[in-house]
Amino acid sequence: MDTGLSRFSSYLSTVKMIESGALVVIPAQVEHSCNPMPDQAWSYQMMHLNADWLAALLSETGREKIHVSIPQLKPIVIKKPELYCGFTQLNRDLFNSEIDFREKEQRLIEVLTQIILPCFEWEKANISHYFYDHLKDLMVYLKDVDTIVPLEKLASMLGISRYAVIRLFKANWGLTPHAFQLNLKVNQARELLKHGKNIGDISYELGFSDQSHFHRVFKIHTGVTPRQYQQGFI
Repeated sequence: MDTGLSRFSSYLSTVKMIESGALVVIPAQVEHSCNPMPDQAWSYQMMHLNADWLAALLSETGREKIHVSIPQLKPIVIKKPELYCGFTQLNRDLFNSEIDFREKEQRLIEVLTQIILPCFEWEKANISHYFYDHLKDLMVYLKDVDTIVPLEKLASMLGISRYAVIRLFKANWGLTPHAFQLNLKVNQARELLKHGKNIGDISYELGFSDQSHFHRVFKIHTGVTPRQYQQGFI
């Protein structure tokens, strides 16, 4: 957070106030919200790290291996000047067109390993064991399917009741099955947009009813339209 004051919340942690100079670390798959306080101007920087890449880096540094597709760690808020300065400088380097991408990767690894990761004091989430064995297979299936899978089909596939499916999703992701799948599709759309794929083709490929439906859902989740998001990478 560069300036302002905001309210951060997620289903895995209590509500926290975020002020300038703070760094918020949000593990993959953790649903959350962060909004400015009334009459507060705010500005912030964001960095989205590929979860599999980060898990590999954590493993290299001797940290415990985590399953990135299932929420296991709570979000954390850190207020340390040296951490904020290191993160800010890293962001500048990553957006500097004069720096080679290989050098950028090396700086990313160096700053994460030496400055940022040592400040993390991870707190594990209370994992729900309610039909927990189904989660990994379910994640693989949902990532490969090109439509929003109805609740009835999920229940039939897992051999459990519709209520059990809803409870499974809410216990582990804090979302209903439908909301989780929409979020998953939006994340898939981000990657396709980055690579310049046609927006209409993305809408069809990811199973949205039409392009306007995709446009509406994407903007609700990201705050920008698919076209605006894509233009940031062109």
